[in-house]
Amino acid sequence: MKAITRALEPGPPIDPIAVAGDHGVLIAGCSLTVAGQGRAAVLGLPAGLHDPAAAAGVSRALAAIERDDPVGLPGTGPVAVGSLPFEPGAPAALVVPALLYGRDSTGAEWATVVAEDPVEPDRALVLAGLAHPEGAAGAPPRLVASDPADYAAAVARARAEIRRGALAKVVLARRLVVDLGRPVAPTAVLGRLANREPSATAFLVRHPGAGVFVGASPELLVSRRARQVRSHPLAGTAAAGDGAGLLGSPKELEEHRLVVADIVSVLEPRCLELDVPPPSLVPLASMTHLGTAIAGTLRPAAGAPPSALELAAALHPTPAVGGVPRQRALALIGELEPGRRGPWAGPVGWLDADGDGDFVVGLRSSTLAGRRAEVWAGAGIVAASDPAAELAETDLKLAAVLRCLVADAESLVLRQ
Repeated sequence: MKAITRALEPGPPIDPIAVAGDHGVLIAGCSLTVAGQGRAAVLGLPAGLHDPAAAAGVSRALAAIERDDPVGLPGTGPVAVGSLPFEPGAPAALVVPALLYGRDSTGAEWATVVAEDPVEPDRALVLAGLAHPEGAAGAPPRLVASDPADYAAAVARARAEIRRGALAKVVLARRLVVDLGRPVAPTAVLGRLANREPSATAFLVRHPGAGVFVGASPELLVSRRARQVRSHPLAGTAAAGDGAGLLGSPKELEEHRLVVADIVSVLEPRCLELDVPPPSLVPLASMTHLGTAIAGTLRPAAGAPPSALELAAALHPTPAVGGVPRQRALALIGELEPGRRGPWAGPVGWLDADGDGDFVVGLRSSTLAGRRAEVWAGAGIVAASDPAAELAETDLKLAAVLRCLVADAESLVLRQ
């Protein structure tokens, strides 16, 4: 198998969402966007992120593909794209698209074809395969599963466990299932999510037999470029315009501190230096978070530094979506939540043959299957948590996604 990458000459604009269509893959971040069609290879992780050797094996499999890549930028050559389940040990896979379009923050554009006998990629080839988003989902939508009373009770139980010293923090999630009236085009939903949160990383990944996972995540799990590594965890939430109180809230600051401390404990031993500034406000269209922009330089090693996927495996799940200590929090999540999270809150991203890549946390998202949409939202529970306030936080996060799923989101009562 061979990968041919070519820089694209200036020409008609290319919409990455149209490149991916409803059946491809897309990761569109502020620094780099990749969108692909077809499947040249599927790189499996049978034991998920629990097997470090398998994560390293994905990098080796990409490196083994013959490359003709004069562009030589992060995201060129063969690239694996996908989302991984929240449960770290669940089976997973990344896809190497047969045709991939890339664009970085400088405006550089390229295309890669991966095949046994690949053709030379150019702008015309990319434009020829564009799909076009359809309109909004049909009406009337109908909420078919909601759990507000159960969620508030779960928060109270988790708080009691924390207060008796069983753990310091756990993120409990709430699930909504919506009947959209008729099948919805994933690209249409993705376009609305991306337009609503232009600073977030938009993503679309198809899971055969399970639907299409789409979202616009504000949270960077890890980015790796050669030896440079970044992570931008978010924890602590307020409504848009109400963020000033976050920096003065002991409860929100403690929730955030636990997340940052956990990420630092993973990255610091792997880094020559690590910069951890104080938390700051991260304003979004519908809410404001506390965030800390962590950046470091990986230690030199005999071989290559750990790949972006290996770093994601070491970090996931952070206390922003799991808890502290990790295993006790995961066990409590399994006891108290209404089902498996699937891809929600798992890593979503891309990895190239040099080990560079970006993985975000699969938040502000929905899994779409026909006319059915599943939406999750969570809140961090600590000793000072109030069940009613945590329920209100999940309302805020769920509403942000529902407005992008249906034209008349206000007709859906979250607490029926």
